[in-house]
Amino acid sequence: MSGSATLQDRLLFDTERGQVLDQDRRYILMRADVLMGMFSELPEHSRADVLQAFARSVFRHGGKSVSAYALGVGNAPEALFNTAGAGAASLGWGVWTFEHRPRECILRVKNSPFARAAGPSQRPVCAPILGMFQAVCSHAWQRPVAVLETRCCACANDHPPHTGEECTFHASLQL
Repeated sequence: MSGSATLQDRLLFDTERGQVLDQDRRYILMRADVLMGMFSELPEHSRADVLQAFARSVFRHGGKSVSAYALGVGNAPEALFNTAGAGAASLGWGVWTFEHRPRECILRVKNSPFARAAGPSQRPVCAPILGMFQAVCSHAWQRPVAVLETRCCACANDHPPHTGEECTFHASLQL
């Protein structure tokens, strides 16, 4: 990560080669409903496995971005959380607010594109955020973490979905 440039400032839109880059990390722009619509095309019994695979993929591959971001901000967890939140907003992943303590972290996401695009769901659907949250916390604490999506506005029963309400995630150090 170069200097204090934001992710949106660093993105290179190379239309001649048909790519969007942050250094050697390639991004794509895609409508959220197209991506999340894939899950409604799957048999119900497959959806949970595919969402878990999605989270693991974001953890593994998104972790490379987290490592690059950390180079620009040093070892302070607070700086990494702030950079991750700013990057999430730049990519359209909602507004991220972290509450971190030495052994746990809570992430609140307003306007999750995954929850909004998925429609009503029986299970949490913000797998990409879960995977990136795991990558950020694992890097910040330099230890494995357990992560859960504890509230997803796509499946909340106490208010209608699609309102842009908060989704909540919890991370804790694994012993």
